[in-house]
Amino acid sequence: MNFNKKLMILVKICLFMFTSLLISACSHTEKYETIEVFTIETLDDNQNDKGIFERAGYKIVNAITTIEEGKTHMKSDIKSIEDLYDMEGNYLQTEIIHSYSNKSKLLLTEEGNTLKETIQEPSTILITPDHAKNLKLNNMTQEEKAQVKEHLLAFMEKL
Repeated sequence: MNFNKKLMILVKICLFMFTSLLISACSHTEKYETIEVFTIETLDDNQNDKGIFERAGYKIVNAITTIEEGKTHMKSDIKSIEDLYDMEGNYLQTEIIHSYSNKSKLLLTEEGNTLKETIQEPSTILITPDHAKNLKLNNMTQEEKAQVKEHLLAFMEKL
């Protein structure tokens, strides 16, 4: 057998082994999804004389966070609807946000983007403004989670 044929066989074996290694490394992927409904305080953009950011109001949030992690990569995807209110409980605006990120541990690259649209209509579900003070829905039923997910995904089509 001549040298070129031996070299070609060796290259094919190495390529096969590398491909098998990549496939097996990618197959051990874990995926987590969290569906949440909560309120959170918002702060002013500017600091006061003492260097403290003061409370500006609150927002009601419906969110789906998906994390996928394998040996060679990590992906995150966050979809949310956020209704913003001032300190007196007056509605200000709603932000529809889709943020995602992909990180390759193998290639040492990272990419991502955030899409955002502002609308002028309260759009979150399951928490009303009169019950919004420091509230997080714990132990949501599967029906409530499915309702929030369906609701959020419908809004993501607007982005």
